[in-house]
Amino acid sequence: MRNPPFIDAAMDSSLAAFGMLQADSMAAEPPSPVLASRRVAVLASDGLNEVQLDAVRRVLESGGAQVNVVSNRAGPLWGESGRQVPVDHHWLDMPSVMFDAVYVPGGIGSIAILQEDPDARHFMREAYEQGKSVAATGHGVELLREVGVPVPSRADEHTGNGIVTDLHGLALEHVAEQFIAAIVKDRHWRRGGEDRNAATSWSALPFNHGSEGSGPI
Repeated sequence: MRNPPFIDAAMDSSLAAFGMLQADSMAAEPPSPVLASRRVAVLASDGLNEVQLDAVRRVLESGGAQVNVVSNRAGPLWGESGRQVPVDHHWLDMPSVMFDAVYVPGGIGSIAILQEDPDARHFMREAYEQGKSVAATGHGVELLREVGVPVPSRADEHTGNGIVTDLHGLALEHVAEQFIAAIVKDRHWRRGGEDRNAATSWSALPFNHGSEGSGPI
C-alpha cells in the first residue's frame, strides 16, 4: 500500500538533506595522499652507491612513484661495486622543474663530480628553492651542504621541512618512508627564515646559474 503523499514528500526531503550532508562531508575531507603521480629524480654520476640507490628506489617504486636517474650524460653510470646503472635523462634535458622531489645517493666519486658541476649544483639548489622534498644518503648529504641546503639537526625535522637524510641513524628503508611522507605533503614553502636567508645569499653567487646562465625558475 502506497504511503500518503505528504509522507513520500517528507522522505524525499530527508533523503535529499542526507545526500547534501554527505556531499558536504566529502568536500570537507582532504584528498588522500597519492604517490603514484609523483616523479622523483635521482641525481647521480659515476661512482654512485648502488646499494643506497636500490634500497630507496625499491620503496619509492613500490608506493607507485616514478623514479628516474638524472645525470651529466645519457649513457649508463658505473657504480662503486662496478655495476652499471642506466640513466633515464640528462639534467640539461630534464631540469628540476620536471620533478616533484630529488634524491641524492652516496658514493664518493659521484658526489665529487656533482660538487664540481655547476649544472648539478643548480639542479639541486633549484629543487630546494621550489619547496620540493629532498633526500640524501651517505656522502650525498655533502652535496646538500655544498649548495646551502640546511641539513636537519634533529631526526624529527624530516617531514616538516621536506629534507630527509640518514645522518641520525635511519635505515635506508626508513629514509625512503620518511621521504615519501615528505613528498605527499607537496611543496614545503614554510621552511624556516634561516633557510630563506640562505637561499637569498646562495642565489647571489655566480656559480649557481649552471652552464646556461639561467637562475632559478
